[in-house]
Amino acid sequence: MKKGFDRLAERDGIFIKQKIDILEAMTGCEQGNTYQVYPMSKDGNKKGKKLFKAKEKSSCFAKQCMSGECRPFQMKVNLEDDSEELDNEPFLLLNRDCKCTCLCFNRPELTVTLVEDGKSEYLGKIKDLWQCFNICNEVYDKDNNVKYKIEASCCQIGMHCKGPFECCEHIDFEIKSPSGEILSTLVKKSPGCVAAMVSDADNFSLNFPAKATKEDKALLMAAVLLLDFRYFEEKGGPNKNH
Repeated sequence: MKKGFDRLAERDGIFIKQKIDILEAMTGCEQGNTYQVYPMSKDGNKKGKKLFKAKEKSSCFAKQCMSGECRPFQMKVNLEDDSEELDNEPFLLLNRDCKCTCLCFNRPELTVTLVEDGKSEYLGKIKDLWQCFNICNEVYDKDNNVKYKIEASCCQIGMHCKGPFECCEHIDFEIKSPSGEILSTLVKKSPGCVAAMVSDADNFSLNFPAKATKEDKALLMAAVLLLDFRYFEEKGGPNKNH
């Protein structure tokens, strides 16, 4: 029965799957996002049993009237387990305040707090940077040091076209050191033809850098969730001026 950090420490990568919300697909009314985190196979797909479940908590006004690029929320990341003892046990708390962002001013941030076993320990934050032609997030540790940069070119088809085809859903990101060395990769993947037509749910394959600590892995997992809200929610969408 492994706790949150133990589950991440032994993994080279994880597969993050956004749950398709049937009510949202049928009515068009935005619902809170839910993500399921799995071990990742060598070919970048999910395998085995779920490790975590992340569920958004935000107001009805925020969900219906604010786009994913600016909507404030809290997200609880809990253990997902067949064991009744550990199932739904708290692991991380993610918090994002609403910010009025304009180009390089007042950029969005997501803070990450460890809440396992009753703790309240700040782990770091994710900051969305402004670049003319790329998406770029910076990952900071608890001492406010930049640990990683996550970048993707906006010239990829999936940044501008959302559809049921693989070329419209496959987006490649590079995870870099602060100096710019490529350490590992993140891939946004198509949820499938039918799912892509009825929902904005996304899948991500995250490969952890070779020397990433368990804290680094928790921060990188959180960074993927911010990226999804910031750029791939239907109301925000990847086509906007970021």
